[in-house]
Amino acid sequence: MKKILTIFLLLTAISTSAQSSNKNLLELDPNIIAAANCNGALFAVSMVNFENGILNEQRARVMLRTTTLAFWLTATKHQNVQHLAEYANDYDEFFSDSYERTYDDLIDGNYTWDSQAEVDVCTARIFDPLTSVTAQDMQRSGVKDYFQFSAAISAEADKRFDYILKLMEAMQ
Repeated sequence: MKKILTIFLLLTAISTSAQSSNKNLLELDPNIIAAANCNGALFAVSMVNFENGILNEQRARVMLRTTTLAFWLTATKHQNVQHLAEYANDYDEFFSDSYERTYDDLIDGNYTWDSQAEVDVCTARIFDPLTSVTAQDMQRSGVKDYFQFSAAISAEADKRFDYILKLMEAMQ
């Protein structure tokens, strides 16, 4: 059942994203698409937890920084920085679609234990690179300085978080 749900979610995300970037779809790495979907779902859960007072702002930011760093570490294991830069917007569509779908399910009461099980699998999958990335992985992908890379990822994650906060405030 979980595999069917995962495949369905992935195909839904592919068809949604394919509408806007059909020419690039075949150039995208399936592992990075899966990581982007995971990142979006994890961030949605974190933002709903933030809205409900379960996470404070600092912890919600840490979740986004961590999932974003884990996403990019996953991505660099599969593709070089040039590919990632070229297709960043395409991968971001998968993140956004997954975020919106998960967020809506949580808000609408359609989030189930099966949904949570999928998020748990995503968590394990996307967090693996945080403990297993090697210097060779980084060099092969074109990342020369891990700490500079990590700081840049954190800064981008904070920008995304601040933007989401502004959206939330505007909708109140």
